Amino acid sequence: MEKKQYNVRDTIPDTPESFYDTVERSLESCREPKRERSWGGLRLNRRLLIPLVAALVLLLAGTAVAAGMWLRDNYSPTSYMETAREKREEQGKTISDVEQAIESAAPKTGDYSFVMLPEFEDAQVLDDFRVQQGQPRYNEADWAWVRDIVPQVEEVLIDGRTLAFNIRLNTDHAQAFRWPDVEGQWVDALVDNMSFRKEGDSMTYPLWSSGGGVNPEMGTDSWATLYTDAILDQQDVSFPTEGRVELTVEIGLRDARVDDLAPIGNVAKLYYTFSFDAAAGTEVAPAVVTERQLSGSVVLTVDDWGDPAKPRMYNKRVSLDGVALKEEVRYRQTGVYVTYTVESAPEGWTEPLTSAILYPNREGKWHGLYMEYRIGPEGEWLPVGHENWGKFGENTVILPIFPSEYGKAKAEGVTLRLTEYYGTALNGTPIGEDWTMDIPAGAMTLDFELASQEIGTFELPMP
Repeated sequence: MEKKQYNVRDTIPDTPESFYDTVERSLESCREPKRERSWGGLRLNRRLLIPLVAALVLLLAGTAVAAGMWLRDNYSPTSYMETAREKREEQGKTISDVEQAIESAAPKTGDYSFVMLPEFEDAQVLDDFRVQQGQPRYNEADWAWVRDIVPQVEEVLIDGRTLAFNIRLNTDHAQAFRWPDVEGQWVDALVDNMSFRKEGDSMTYPLWSSGGGVNPEMGTDSWATLYTDAILDQQDVSFPTEGRVELTVEIGLRDARVDDLAPIGNVAKLYYTFSFDAAAGTEVAPAVVTERQLSGSVVLTVDDWGDPAKPRMYNKRVSLDGVALKEEVRYRQTGVYVTYTVESAPEGWTEPLTSAILYPNREGKWHGLYMEYRIGPEGEWLPVGHENWGKFGENTVILPIFPSEYGKAKAEGVTLRLTEYYGTALNGTPIGEDWTMDIPAGAMTLDFELASQEIGTFELPMP
């Protein structure tokens, strides 16, 4: 197959310089002499970069999700993909419906090419930065092995909302990717840019990655695995739902001793194209939309960033009479997806309030909306799954109920319970229903004690 290096590169739009500037400023503000990085901790979404940087004023307790935590109580399609196929099979805990979705994508490898640091437009600036970080200047002899990496797409999972894929980087230097327990070179790989081309369409469209990186649990002495995902319903262009799609990724190969997060650590760029069947993410049954009326009252803990110059947090008791939630249930090969948005609210409700009532509370350990489900009237209440990012004013959860289980679930009934959590004490000091706090410019710790109130229990329709 003839290599088409210039075509591969040209399919990816240039990253705006402002993006690099913003990333570098945000990283510089939180840089420490020695940084430790845990797999699963990095989920950098360019589309959400501004609110993410704003949120850096808060030091929030975050738990990195280990690659193996993909069982049903912690299920999401991305966490499933972050677990090596061999490990899924060895443990005998594969989910047949999800495996079928992965197989249906039928990925095919394509062209690839490399651009080394001396060929970058800003090569001199980046090489000078290497020296500033105490590293030697770029030497072609030190990095010649990078050109021998052979990429090969392994698995693709598309569910209509999220695209996730694993690329195997075949190389005799795979040990260099096992940061940080190596001597000498310490390398990471991340997708800096990507674009897609629809079958039968000559146009290419940008696709923004929501996160990823080399997964140290998926590799050997002869290959490393690069995981990447993208949230499709947050893109500028609708992603195809049929036909084959050609995806081109720009993989930054980072000298992690310079910087393992930002592209300023790149020593090379690997451009790689592969294709897959977009129909693998098609819904298996028509979506069902229902309006859910709420009632009673509840205290909400609100993050109010309406005035960027004076962001606030506060508690507010509100009446739920007149609040209606729009419930959309979608049935996919990878689970049942339930999305809530505020359909209507009483006069006087502000955008921060409508966002607060739906603020995702993934483990019941923070303020916001926590959801759990059960099958059958006497079934155990179980946690729902989540993807990496949601939209403001929207809350989507994933029930690990798959097409092969629809008959049983419909016969017994599926119930979703919605519970709102709010703060009753902050850092050991009680706070009341009229509490308010200006968020300071510096970092601070927020340790809330919480109370909860159920706001709705709904029977979900099943096909």
